[in-house]
Amino acid sequence: MSELTTIFDLFNSQYFAAMLVAAKATILLAIIALVMGFLWANILAILELSRWRIVRWSVTLFVSIIRSLPELIVIFLIGLGLPYLFLEYEEIWPPQVIDLYFSILDSYGEYLFFGLGAFALSLIYASYASQTIRGALLAVPKEQWHSGAVLGLSKPATFFYIIMPQMWRHAFPGLSNQWLVLLKDTALVSLIGVHELMKETDYIYSATSDGFTWYTMAALIYLVISLVSQKLQDLLYNRITKYDHEPAK
Repeated sequence: MSELTTIFDLFNSQYFAAMLVAAKATILLAIIALVMGFLWANILAILELSRWRIVRWSVTLFVSIIRSLPELIVIFLIGLGLPYLFLEYEEIWPPQVIDLYFSILDSYGEYLFFGLGAFALSLIYASYASQTIRGALLAVPKEQWHSGAVLGLSKPATFFYIIMPQMWRHAFPGLSNQWLVLLKDTALVSLIGVHELMKETDYIYSATSDGFTWYTMAALIYLVISLVSQKLQDLLYNRITKYDHEPAK
Protein backbone atom coordinates (compact mmCIF):
# COMPACT_ATOMS: atom_id res chain seq x y z
CA MET A 1 0.00 0.00 0.00
CA SER A 2 2.84 2.37 0.79
CA GLU A 3 4.37 1.75 -2.64
CA LEU A 4 1.05 2.58 -4.33
CA THR A 5 0.82 5.72 -2.25
CA THR A 6 4.35 6.68 -3.26
CA ILE A 7 3.56 6.21 -6.95
CA PHE A 8 0.32 8.16 -6.56
CA ASP A 9 2.18 10.99 -4.84
CA LEU A 10 4.79 10.90 -7.60
CA PHE A 11 2.24 11.49 -10.34
CA ASN A 12 0.57 14.23 -8.31
CA SER A 13 3.76 16.06 -7.45
CA GLN A 14 4.67 19.50 -8.73
CA TYR A 15 7.70 17.98 -10.44
CA PHE A 16 5.62 15.66 -12.59
CA ALA A 17 3.32 18.55 -13.51
CA ALA A 18 6.38 20.56 -14.56
CA MET A 19 7.56 17.63 -16.68
CA LEU A 20 4.21 17.50 -18.49
CA VAL A 21 4.49 21.21 -19.30
CA ALA A 22 8.03 20.63 -20.56
CA ALA A 23 6.78 17.66 -22.62
CA LYS A 24 4.37 20.01 -24.41
CA ALA A 25 7.34 22.25 -25.25
CA THR A 26 9.19 19.18 -26.56
CA ILE A 27 6.29 18.23 -28.84
CA LEU A 28 5.95 21.83 -30.07
CA LEU A 29 9.68 22.00 -30.75
CA ALA A 30 9.57 18.73 -32.70
CA ILE A 31 6.55 19.80 -34.76
CA ILE A 32 8.09 23.16 -35.67
CA ALA A 33 11.35 21.45 -36.63
CA LEU A 34 9.38 18.87 -38.65
CA VAL A 35 7.47 21.49 -40.64
CA MET A 36 10.59 23.54 -41.37
CA GLY A 37 12.66 20.44 -42.06
CA PHE A 38 10.08 19.01 -44.44
CA LEU A 39 10.11 22.23 -46.45
CA TRP A 40 13.93 22.25 -46.56
CA ALA A 41 13.95 18.55 -47.48
CA ASN A 42 11.68 19.07 -50.49
CA ILE A 43 13.75 22.01 -51.70
CA LEU A 44 17.01 20.09 -51.27
CA ALA A 45 15.61 16.99 -52.99
CA ILE A 46 14.42 18.98 -55.99
CA LEU A 47 17.69 20.92 -56.24
CA GLU A 48 19.69 17.70 -56.03
CA LEU A 49 17.84 16.53 -59.14
CA SER A 50 18.56 19.79 -60.96
CA ARG A 51 19.88 19.71 -64.51
CA TRP A 52 22.70 22.09 -63.50
CA ARG A 53 25.71 20.22 -62.16
CA ILE A 54 26.93 23.05 -59.92
CA VAL A 55 23.56 23.10 -58.13
CA ARG A 56 23.56 19.32 -57.66
CA TRP A 57 27.12 19.32 -56.34
CA SER A 58 26.49 22.23 -53.96
CA VAL A 59 23.39 20.62 -52.47
CA THR A 60 25.08 17.22 -52.19
CA LEU A 61 28.04 18.82 -50.41
CA PHE A 62 25.77 20.65 -47.96
CA VAL A 63 23.73 17.53 -47.18
CA SER A 64 26.88 15.44 -46.79
CA ILE A 65 28.37 17.92 -44.32
CA ILE A 66 25.24 18.00 -42.14
CA ARG A 67 24.92 14.20 -42.21
CA SER A 68 28.61 13.66 -41.47
CA LEU A 69 28.76 15.88 -38.39
CA PRO A 70 27.50 14.64 -35.01
CA GLU A 71 24.06 16.10 -34.41
CA LEU A 72 25.19 17.72 -31.18
CA ILE A 73 27.89 19.66 -33.03
CA VAL A 74 25.36 20.91 -35.59
CA ILE A 75 23.15 22.13 -32.74
CA PHE A 76 26.09 23.83 -31.04
CA LEU A 77 27.27 25.48 -34.27
CA ILE A 78 23.82 26.95 -34.94
CA GLY A 79 22.51 27.51 -31.41
CA LEU A 80 25.70 29.04 -30.02
CA GLY A 81 27.81 29.70 -33.12
CA LEU A 82 25.41 32.07 -34.87
CA PRO A 83 25.03 34.41 -31.85
CA TYR A 84 28.82 34.29 -31.38
CA LEU A 85 29.51 35.23 -35.00
CA PHE A 86 26.93 38.01 -34.79
CA LEU A 87 28.73 39.56 -31.81
CA GLU A 88 32.22 38.79 -33.11
CA TYR A 89 31.57 40.92 -36.21
CA GLU A 90 29.25 43.44 -34.63
CA GLU A 91 31.14 46.32 -36.29
CA ILE A 92 29.50 45.46 -39.63
CA TRP A 93 26.01 45.89 -38.18
CA PRO A 94 24.29 49.23 -37.56
CA PRO A 95 24.02 50.19 -33.86
CA GLN A 96 20.24 49.88 -34.07
CA VAL A 97 20.56 46.20 -35.04
CA ILE A 98 22.92 45.51 -32.11
CA ASP A 99 20.56 47.27 -29.69
CA LEU A 100 17.62 45.30 -31.08
CA TYR A 101 19.53 42.03 -30.65
CA PHE A 102 20.31 42.69 -26.99
CA SER A 103 16.75 43.85 -26.40
CA ILE A 104 15.43 40.59 -27.85
CA LEU A 105 18.01 38.61 -25.89
CA ASP A 106 17.00 40.25 -22.61
CA SER A 107 13.25 40.01 -23.14
CA TYR A 108 12.85 36.92 -25.33
CA GLY A 109 16.14 35.05 -24.95
CA GLU A 110 14.39 31.77 -24.23
CA TYR A 111 12.35 32.05 -27.43
CA LEU A 112 15.44 33.02 -29.43
CA PHE A 113 17.30 29.85 -28.46
CA PHE A 114 14.11 27.83 -28.88
CA GLY A 115 13.97 29.07 -32.49
CA LEU A 116 17.67 28.38 -33.08
CA GLY A 117 17.23 24.89 -31.66
CA ALA A 118 14.25 24.24 -33.92
CA PHE A 119 16.21 25.55 -36.92
CA ALA A 120 19.16 23.27 -36.13
CA LEU A 121 16.89 20.25 -35.75
CA SER A 122 15.12 21.12 -39.01
CA LEU A 123 18.41 21.08 -40.92
CA ILE A 124 19.36 17.73 -39.39
CA TYR A 125 15.96 16.30 -40.31
CA ALA A 126 16.09 17.81 -43.81
CA SER A 127 19.53 16.33 -44.56
CA TYR A 128 18.14 12.82 -44.09
CA ALA A 129 14.59 13.37 -45.29
CA SER A 130 15.80 14.95 -48.54
CA GLN A 131 17.46 11.67 -49.49
CA THR A 132 14.26 9.77 -48.72
CA ILE A 133 12.22 12.17 -50.85
CA ARG A 134 14.82 12.11 -53.62
CA GLY A 135 14.74 8.32 -53.71
CA ALA A 136 10.95 8.34 -53.72
CA LEU A 137 10.89 10.75 -56.66
CA LEU A 138 13.30 8.55 -58.60
CA ALA A 139 11.15 5.51 -57.82
CA VAL A 140 8.19 6.98 -59.73
CA PRO A 141 8.43 5.87 -63.39
CA LYS A 142 9.37 8.65 -65.78
CA GLU A 143 6.45 7.66 -67.96
CA GLN A 144 4.17 9.25 -65.36
CA TRP A 145 5.47 12.66 -66.41
CA HIS A 146 4.51 11.84 -70.00
CA SER A 147 1.02 10.83 -68.90
CA GLY A 148 0.58 14.28 -67.39
CA ALA A 149 1.62 15.88 -70.66
CA VAL A 150 -0.86 13.69 -72.54
CA LEU A 151 -3.60 14.90 -70.22
CA GLY A 152 -2.62 18.49 -70.97
CA LEU A 153 -1.25 19.20 -67.50
CA SER A 154 1.62 21.56 -66.86
CA LYS A 155 4.74 20.23 -65.13
CA PRO A 156 3.77 21.67 -61.72
CA ALA A 157 0.26 20.23 -62.06
CA THR A 158 1.70 16.87 -63.11
CA PHE A 159 3.95 16.89 -60.07
CA PHE A 160 1.19 17.71 -57.58
CA TYR A 161 -1.58 15.53 -59.04
CA ILE A 162 0.30 12.54 -60.46
CA ILE A 163 3.87 12.32 -59.14
CA MET A 164 3.41 13.42 -55.53
CA PRO A 165 0.64 10.91 -54.60
CA GLN A 166 2.83 8.07 -55.87
CA MET A 167 5.93 9.50 -54.23
CA TRP A 168 4.26 9.52 -50.81
CA ARG A 169 3.82 5.75 -50.88
CA HIS A 170 7.58 5.32 -51.18
CA ALA A 171 8.65 8.17 -48.88
CA PHE A 172 6.25 7.85 -45.97
CA PRO A 173 7.86 4.90 -44.12
CA GLY A 174 11.29 6.55 -44.18
CA LEU A 175 9.95 9.95 -43.18
CA SER A 176 8.05 8.33 -40.31
CA ASN A 177 11.24 6.81 -38.91
CA GLN A 178 13.04 10.13 -39.25
CA TRP A 179 10.25 11.84 -37.30
CA LEU A 180 10.85 9.48 -34.38
CA VAL A 181 14.57 10.23 -34.53
CA LEU A 182 13.78 13.96 -34.58
CA LEU A 183 11.54 13.54 -31.55
CA LYS A 184 14.37 12.02 -29.56
CA ASP A 185 16.90 14.57 -30.84
CA THR A 186 14.94 17.34 -29.14
CA ALA A 187 16.71 16.28 -25.93
CA LEU A 188 19.98 17.58 -27.40
CA VAL A 189 18.85 21.19 -27.60
CA SER A 190 18.69 21.32 -23.80
CA LEU A 191 22.46 21.80 -23.98
CA ILE A 192 22.02 25.23 -25.59
CA GLY A 193 19.52 26.31 -22.94
CA VAL A 194 16.20 25.33 -24.53
CA HIS A 195 13.73 24.47 -21.80
CA GLU A 196 12.18 21.17 -22.85
CA LEU A 197 11.59 17.82 -21.18
CA MET A 198 15.23 16.85 -20.66
CA LYS A 199 16.16 20.29 -19.35
CA GLU A 200 13.29 20.18 -16.86
CA THR A 201 14.38 16.70 -15.78
CA ASP A 202 17.88 18.04 -15.15
CA TYR A 203 16.41 20.77 -12.92
CA ILE A 204 14.34 18.22 -11.00
CA TYR A 205 17.37 16.00 -10.53
CA SER A 206 19.32 18.95 -9.15
CA ALA A 207 16.50 19.75 -6.72
CA THR A 208 15.79 16.19 -5.54
CA SER A 209 19.05 14.26 -6.13
CA ASP A 210 16.84 11.40 -7.31
CA GLY A 211 18.08 10.90 -10.84
CA PHE A 212 16.85 7.34 -11.34
CA THR A 213 13.19 8.13 -10.61
CA TRP A 214 12.89 11.27 -12.66
CA TYR A 215 14.97 10.19 -15.65
CA THR A 216 12.90 7.00 -15.73
CA MET A 217 9.79 9.18 -15.70
CA ALA A 218 11.21 11.21 -18.60
CA ALA A 219 11.90 7.99 -20.49
CA LEU A 220 8.28 6.89 -19.98
CA ILE A 221 6.99 10.23 -21.28
CA TYR A 222 9.20 9.93 -24.38
CA LEU A 223 7.95 6.36 -24.82
CA VAL A 224 4.29 7.41 -24.65
CA ILE A 225 4.85 10.23 -27.15
CA SER A 226 6.67 7.85 -29.51
CA LEU A 227 3.99 5.15 -29.28
CA VAL A 228 1.19 7.64 -29.94
CA SER A 229 3.19 9.02 -32.89
CA GLN A 230 3.66 5.53 -34.34
CA LYS A 231 -0.06 4.81 -34.03
CA LEU A 232 -0.97 8.04 -35.80
CA GLN A 233 1.60 7.29 -38.50
CA ASP A 234 0.13 3.84 -39.05
CA LEU A 235 -3.36 5.30 -39.41
CA LEU A 236 -2.12 7.91 -41.88
CA TYR A 237 -0.14 5.37 -43.91
CA ASN A 238 -3.15 3.06 -44.11
CA ARG A 239 -5.21 5.97 -45.38
CA ILE A 240 -2.60 6.86 -48.00
CA THR A 241 -2.36 3.28 -49.27
CA LYS A 242 -5.98 2.17 -48.73
CA TYR A 243 -6.55 1.70 -52.48
CA ASP A 244 -3.30 -0.19 -53.09
CA HIS A 245 -4.57 -3.56 -51.92
CA GLU A 246 -8.11 -3.40 -53.25
CA PRO A 247 -8.77 -5.87 -56.10
CA ALA A 248 -9.27 -4.32 -59.48
CA LYS A 249 -12.86 -4.32 -60.67
